[in-house]
Parts: sequence; C-alpha cells; structure tokens
Amino acid sequence: MKMPIKTIITLAALSVSTQLIASEHSNSAGSAEANSEAKALFENHCLACHQPHKGSKGKHSGEKSGGGKQAHGDGGHPKRLAPPMAMVKKHYLKTYPDRDQFIEKISAWVKAPDADAAMLHHAVEKFGVMPPQSINESSRQQIAGYIYDVLPSGHGKKEDCKKGGKH
Repeated sequence: MKMPIKTIITLAALSVSTQLIASEHSNSAGSAEANSEAKALFENHCLACHQPHKGSKGKHSGEKSGGGKQAHGDGGHPKRLAPPMAMVKKHYLKTYPDRDQFIEKISAWVKAPDADAAMLHHAVEKFGVMPPQSINESSRQQIAGYIYDVLPSGHGKKEDCKKGGKH
C-alpha cells in the first residue's frame, strides 16, 4: 500500500502540531499554577500595605497628623501604609525594565529596605521605610515576578507629578 508523499508530510505535520499544542497547554497550566502561587504570596505578604485603593496619608505607625490613631482612611478604606504596588512597579520599571534586574532589585529591597537606596523617595518621606520582610528568597522572587508579569504599573502622566524626579 503506497501513500503519496503529500499525505505522509501532512500526517507528520499534524502529529507535530498536536504535540506542540499539548506542550503549550501543559506549559500554560504550569504557568497558571505558578501565577496562582505567586498571587497568593503577593496577597499574603504585600497587599495589606500596598493596597490599590486610596486611603489617607501617614507613617507605618497609623498616627493621624493630630496625634490620634486612625483605623480607616478616606472613604472608609483601610489606611494606606505604603505606596500602591502599581506605583512601585512604575518607578522600578523606569530604571530596571529588564525582568531579571527588576526581580533582583525588588527582592533585595524587600529583604533589606534602605532609605538611601529608595526608588520612591517621596513615599519614604510620606510613609517611612518599610520594615524588612522575613520572606525567603524563592518567595521574594516569585512575588517580584508576579508584580512584573501580572500587575498593572502606575497611573497618570509624568507632567501630573508635582514633585518631579524620583519619589
């Protein structure tokens, strides 16, 4: 039984494409699982302070400018303790657009925050320096990768910034 060469080539191509599709599906399932784990790490370790919605101003201590404690900021949202992660990402991307560098710098900052090395000087003035986080290296890298790959970055236009430069 002879098969024409076109039929053999078509069957071979179909077989290869089926294997590629299966491989891509397997990779995307693994990627979705990794993103899910990274998202959970981000939500557990970062979101309490770096929430996306607006709260009021203040240092990590939770003090109002009048000296009293404040549980909620404007509009009933919890008081913001740190800049929103979208703004952190925006500022880091300006200096570290490469994914590996971005992850390295975010991970290093989380391990040992330093006011002199801060990318967001205005945020340090407003909120103070974040405390070092006792998160293992692998988890820090997963979180930083999640921030780089998934979270939106910043908002507004550069000319809207009243401070100029780094903050």
